[in-house]
Parts: sequence; C-alpha cells; structure tokens
Amino acid sequence: MTRLRSALVTAAAAALFTVGAAVGTASAAPTDGDDPRVAAAGCAELVGSGEGWAAIYNQCGHGIYASVEVDWADPACIYIDPWTTGYITLEPGDVPYYAYEC
Repeated sequence: MTRLRSALVTAAAAALFTVGAAVGTASAAPTDGDDPRVAAAGCAELVGSGEGWAAIYNQCGHGIYASVEVDWADPACIYIDPWTTGYITLEPGDVPYYAYEC
C-alpha cells in the first residue's frame, strides 16, 4: 500500500506543479519590449505625439471619450467619433505613454 500511496503522491505533486507552471505562464501579459502602449486595451489607441499634442485613434464603431496617460495630471477627456483620430493638447514637457477610454 505504501508504494501505491507514494506513486499517487508523486503523480499529484507533478500534476500540481505542471498546472501551476502553465497558469503562471498564461497569466503573463504579452509585451513588446518596454512599450506600455501594447498593454493598453479598449478602443483608444495612441497613434502619435509631439511637443504639446497627442493623437488618439478610435478603433471602434462607436464614439468614445478618451485621454492619455502622462507623468502628472492627465489631460481632460475628449470625444472621438468612430474610426477617427482626435487630437488632445498637452502641457509643455508632457510625454504621453498610452491612450485610454474615460
């Protein structure tokens, strides 16, 4: 009986280890280097920026309110029509990291 118990305990431990490793791997968010925009979800997509402005593309078939993430206070949300790009004004020195829906 002890051999059977040992075999079952070993099999159970191996199964738990395998499932735990698979869950840990599956839960890791896919990233593309250090670009935080890849992890952003929803309809808003940061498609460009420059000194004092950022461009947000609405990639959905309905209107959205969106803004961009910056280091301090995020700019006010703007309305963007479906399938169009909206432009948002930034403070001097602000660098947008990603766009998000408000």
